[in-house]
Amino acid sequence: MKRFVSILPGLALLLACAVIVRQYAEPWIKLNWKSGFDLLHLNAMMLSFLLGIALGNLLPRPAWAAQGVAGSAMVLKAGVVIMGSLYSFAEIGRIGQTSLLMIFFFVFATFGFVIWLGKLLQTPRPLTGVLACGCGICGVSAEIAAAPLMGATAAELAYCIGVTLGFGLLEVLTYPAIGTMLGLSSSQFGGWAGTGILNSAQVLAVALSYEKNLATLETVKIAEIFNITRVLFLPFLLIILAFYASSRQALTKADSGKLVLQKFPVFIFGFLAMTALTSIGVFSALHLQTLRSVMLWCFSVGLIGLGMRTDFGAIRQTGGKPLLMGVSAGLLKTLASLGAVLLLLK
Repeated sequence: MKRFVSILPGLALLLACAVIVRQYAEPWIKLNWKSGFDLLHLNAMMLSFLLGIALGNLLPRPAWAAQGVAGSAMVLKAGVVIMGSLYSFAEIGRIGQTSLLMIFFFVFATFGFVIWLGKLLQTPRPLTGVLACGCGICGVSAEIAAAPLMGATAAELAYCIGVTLGFGLLEVLTYPAIGTMLGLSSSQFGGWAGTGILNSAQVLAVALSYEKNLATLETVKIAEIFNITRVLFLPFLLIILAFYASSRQALTKADSGKLVLQKFPVFIFGFLAMTALTSIGVFSALHLQTLRSVMLWCFSVGLIGLGMRTDFGAIRQTGGKPLLMGVSAGLLKTLASLGAVLLLLK
């Protein structure tokens, strides 16, 4: 109860900011700067993320809001759980076949590329392993999970986070404009964002900013299926990483099973439960409309919090070989996944 009370002031601040963005800022930009709105996709979701970055990096961070800002990650995950109500299992099966094939290839190809590049550049083994996991799977959360496994120092973890957040921020700002100029369909852009963007939390920001139809959320649905598919690979890649970490120490089957259980993203069970309820017809049209509205508010609040947690200080500290490795992996993944969606998706 004490922890719950401690996060309320920060969440209240984020909710107030979300109200300003959704009720005032987005309508004003749409009315007075339509060209910028259309090209840069400055809708409520993109504006929420950008406002969070400004609040977190240009103004002093109030201590009383710190717990709520940190807890906003759970608000984002709550939105993803609610998003499960927008799918049926038949739809997931249709999308999932392509996403599984693409994600399997890109997860292991990106992981292997960073490991190879780290060996070529002779970067420290712990740093290489953490960055490979982050670039291969889902960015910051994968790096945090991999750091103790690799014995990475706090400085090495900060470097890796700086690389993925910095490159991810560049992707957030450029993907929507590139998608518009290339005329990508909702499914193509969703597949590209869900595969190519390094940090999984930023996938949502990009997909929501590109979304053309808030009634169906087609872009977001495709992007999150790809995104969730790659997150599911995290525990298994950590097992591979454990073998990479030390040639002298082997994992037993019991150790491997424990690692998978510890690192499995449990919020996905909530997502699948909501999908099951939709598939059997529990939700009426009015229920689904209400859930969609709650989901969008969760996303807006969560993206402001995500922006406030994007620390330019950590990004500025990144330099040299880790930056070269991350940018190389990010560019390769972005370009190759763009080619893949143009070939495989319509």
